[in-house]
Amino acid sequence: MSSSRTETKSNKTTKWYNGIGGLNPNFSLFGIPPTWVNTSLPPGHTSQSAMLSTYPEWRTLLTGTYILYSLNLVWLLIAIWVYIVFPYDYEVAKHWDSHFGHWIVKRAVVNMSIVHLYYSFWHVSLYGLKWSTRPFNTNRVYRWDKLLHNMWYTTLGTLQWTAWEALMLYCYATGRMPYLSNEEAFTSLCYGTSHFLICIIAVPLYREVHFYFAHRLIHIRSLYTYVHSVHHRNTDVEPFSGLCMHPIEHLYYFTSIALPSLYLRVTPFAFLWNGVHLILSPGASHSGWEDHVDSDQYHYLHHRYFECNYGTPSLLLDCIFGTFRDKLSDKSDTTTYQGDADGVGDVTARKLDGKASLLGLPDWDQFVYNLLFCVMTPAIYVMALIGPSSSSSAAPFNNPSGVAFLVVIAPIIGGILLGLVKSWVKRKKRRESLKRLLSYPFHKDAFSNLGMHIVIGVMIGVLPAYHLFHMSLSEVGKGAYFQLWACITREENAMV
Repeated sequence: MSSSRTETKSNKTTKWYNGIGGLNPNFSLFGIPPTWVNTSLPPGHTSQSAMLSTYPEWRTLLTGTYILYSLNLVWLLIAIWVYIVFPYDYEVAKHWDSHFGHWIVKRAVVNMSIVHLYYSFWHVSLYGLKWSTRPFNTNRVYRWDKLLHNMWYTTLGTLQWTAWEALMLYCYATGRMPYLSNEEAFTSLCYGTSHFLICIIAVPLYREVHFYFAHRLIHIRSLYTYVHSVHHRNTDVEPFSGLCMHPIEHLYYFTSIALPSLYLRVTPFAFLWNGVHLILSPGASHSGWEDHVDSDQYHYLHHRYFECNYGTPSLLLDCIFGTFRDKLSDKSDTTTYQGDADGVGDVTARKLDGKASLLGLPDWDQFVYNLLFCVMTPAIYVMALIGPSSSSSAAPFNNPSGVAFLVVIAPIIGGILLGLVKSWVKRKKRRESLKRLLSYPFHKDAFSNLGMHIVIGVMIGVLPAYHLFHMSLSEVGKGAYFQLWACITREENAMV
């Protein structure tokens, strides 16, 4: 996940360059755990209280220095390089024709190269060259089928990100989404520079908030069972597991681009920077090792125990909402974790990790879910987007709201209905309340708390995807951006 965590130079030395880009004092990425780790304890068994006691580091976050002293700097430089060397072509994107198709294919090659080279670097360094020595799981068994499973879903995620780029570029080029051109942004050095810096600083910070609430949403049983469980096949993670997600999870994951790019008139670089951050940042944090830059005990515990640590430590959202777990232990940590999820022991964790494989057939309900929402509804959207709109046969596809609903909202409703049908078919001896059946592991939350998280999760993790798909199918001026600002203008006029 995103990383605004950094051990700044103030903790190490007065030399400004120490720790830049996340490098260790010896200018290495590997071999040194975070300073709060007690190396006399097994990996993952150190309490994180020393780290959390310094968070949130508001000065570091709001001034943007966290960018300089973490891997964010690497991802930012990659984003700038891509933006300059492989620029968006606004002319070719005005029409869905072969020329735009060629651009999309070339863009997919660029994205695939960046993602697979980056993730391969971390995987080979850790699992091949053994440049780190403190794995969270000391009984780890390396499996090629697991690696191929994770690489396959990472590839699907990269291709979907390319599709998001194509849609946004089409909306930019056709006037469906206003944007600030490079020339316009930098006419004034002061305005252009401040705009650029604010976007750079704001994107990872918004990702912290988005990740917690959108992540909690897909842990609700109906979405977890058919969507997020693919990511959680890895109870013992490795770098490629970071972007290993079901296509519907990728759909909601990429909604982080909403702010600022979908609702504000900003430079397209803000969109690209957000996307590069989304596709690269999970790599190191899903390494499975403790002693390297951006190692992440916090998120490793989430994969090991499933129902804790939904966010990142930077903003302490898990501590606020009672979903924080401190360290590896088979015993329930009631001092920090207040949820009601079923426990996951070592044996169960190893069994679940064995599901990270492309071998075998899915259950009938998973097959139905994938067919409906990974094949049929995307096909309907593509026909609505590039098919002829004047013929009578295209009438069912000329409803932007309906098509966007099928692509984005229907997977949630479909998961709920399939879960209810499967529960009825199995006729379990252990009867579950409807609330547990639908909302586990949050079934004991008060309705107000559960409802708040669902509403926020849908608003920031689902609705932006609906708005993007709706905007791409609507006439110019009918998208969410124009409706939002027209509403704000009316309210301002009414107040005058």
